[in-house]
Amino acid sequence: MRRTKIAVTLGPASWNEKLVRGFIREGVDAFRFNFAHENYEVVKRVVRLIKDVGGKLHPALIGDLQGPVIRIGEIEDIPVRKGDVLYLVNSEKGDRESKLVPIPSQEAYEMIDEGDVILLESGRIALSAEEVSYDRIRCRALMDGIIKAHKTFAIKGKEIPLPALTEKDLRDVKFGVENGFDLISLSFTRDSEDVKRLREALYDMKGDDVGIVAKIETRRGVENLSEITAEADAVLVARGDLAIYFNLEEIPLIQRRIVEVTRKRGKPTIVATQLLESMIESPIPTRSEVVDVMRAVMDGVDALLLTTETAMGRYPLETVIWLKRIIKVAEERVERGSEEIRPENIYELLAKGVVTLSNSLKARIVAFTEYGNTARRLAKFRPQLLIHAYTGNPRVARQLRICWGVKPHLVSLNKKDPMILSKLSEAAVKDGILSYGDIAVFTAGMRPGTTDVVKVERILGEGLLEK
Repeated sequence: MRRTKIAVTLGPASWNEKLVRGFIREGVDAFRFNFAHENYEVVKRVVRLIKDVGGKLHPALIGDLQGPVIRIGEIEDIPVRKGDVLYLVNSEKGDRESKLVPIPSQEAYEMIDEGDVILLESGRIALSAEEVSYDRIRCRALMDGIIKAHKTFAIKGKEIPLPALTEKDLRDVKFGVENGFDLISLSFTRDSEDVKRLREALYDMKGDDVGIVAKIETRRGVENLSEITAEADAVLVARGDLAIYFNLEEIPLIQRRIVEVTRKRGKPTIVATQLLESMIESPIPTRSEVVDVMRAVMDGVDALLLTTETAMGRYPLETVIWLKRIIKVAEERVERGSEEIRPENIYELLAKGVVTLSNSLKARIVAFTEYGNTARRLAKFRPQLLIHAYTGNPRVARQLRICWGVKPHLVSLNKKDPMILSKLSEAAVKDGILSYGDIAVFTAGMRPGTTDVVKVERILGEGLLEK
């Protein structure tokens, strides 16, 4: 079974019943909704569909906050050619004929200096600021393109000081909590305080069990990676926006560092942006895209997130199928082992011991986890066999769907039951995970947040155990 998880972004090209069913059939582990663009009523309809088709163990629902994004104001499309002159103005509305491009944010407008490179629509159009005057900024186009209203605006290498959570973000968080989202992605995470602010908002909205995915997409986010990973529940490598703050040739090294740091923390890492972007228009990926995805898998990423490919592309289901194919080949060539990752505490030391036992005995891992911590600790050390994680909490089960090598199951068990391991064995036999003669390593956390019980048993039949 595939260890690296797949998440897809739903959008106009894919939020119909046929494709949602197709995604679930192909084993998609999480659905992302981009709250920057989505209509609440459409999202509600699609979420109901996902729950109807997928049941309690449906793919995890991820709500992606827009964050403090600056967007171009109202303007008719302006076609530009490389070398064309145009003007930025601090206004809500521009003018196509005079080539006045409106930037509604005064803070952003005042940060532009002569020589700055302005990136529109995540860098699809670049402008060079040539002359800054009191009422307009003269720019020259560095490439061909079409400037459109409401597209993103950024200054290469500069971070605009804006609050981590906007009023729109807070409305979207409330909507996510009320509609059963399992994870919320925090855009432009700069430090641990940003994560704490979102955590407080979730708590106030009675969504304290909703996980937080910190999106690393700015220079400060990379610089404060350690403290962010300590506070967040997962980390997302947003490669598109990282290119605003770093040179393109630096992105692969930054991606690898984020994956390494996050894995050492025992948190899931998601890599996104332009994984198979050519498949927006083509039924097959390019060779370089295949290499890129394979490299991410071999670096140890937990999940890969498709964005425009599945939200707007012509071949959303084919893209998922291709991603599965690439992952399969990559995983067959990865030498799994826990030697390079050091345990940080006694519970991680125990988890590493479980993985070592499993690898040595070729024994299946069956874990009971109340909050998902036991399963995540085991995943940190990358066992050779799947981690079968049993929990009584459907949300925890869905959140575990983005964790490398974890297969979540729902079960009604009391962790204080002295017969819990026997009942866990019965559940695993009933689910077809274990059968007569199999050796299994059973583990559980009897106290909140711990992994403190381990047993190695052979299955005699009907869930009976032999030490």
